[in-house]
Amino acid sequence: MARKFFRIFAFFMLISSVMISCVPEEDLDPDADDVRDKFIGSWRFTETQVSRGIDGISYTVTISYDAGNSSQVLLKNFAQAGGQFSAYGIVTNNRITVPTQELSPGFTVSGSGTMSSLSSMDWEYTIIAGSDMESYTAVASK
Repeated sequence: MARKFFRIFAFFMLISSVMISCVPEEDLDPDADDVRDKFIGSWRFTETQVSRGIDGISYTVTISYDAGNSSQVLLKNFAQAGGQFSAYGIVTNNRITVPTQELSPGFTVSGSGTMSSLSSMDWEYTIIAGSDMESYTAVASK
């Protein structure tokens, strides 16, 4: 009887461990107190101009907390606007959305980036400079 109970107990423990390990991750960092934490830091953007399909330049974007809003971050040098300019982005789970905003006179940006791992994001954004509009994709790595 004890042997049968042990086998059943061992079987349920094995099944439980398999089931727990198969639970999908809802978030890349579920223990974080602030959903923005995983985005904070320096990211290397390597962009491609969509219309030409040619890899463009690489540059650094620094993402920091927006002290004025707990669901936003600031992206310094986003779209290679220059280190003195920051776009704001709204963070939801594994995504940053940059609403349409003018960073400097005649330079407007919008777009979004999705985190694919804790050290990589995929971005799509649009830049309007004067009367010219161009779309970009970029891979950002930490």
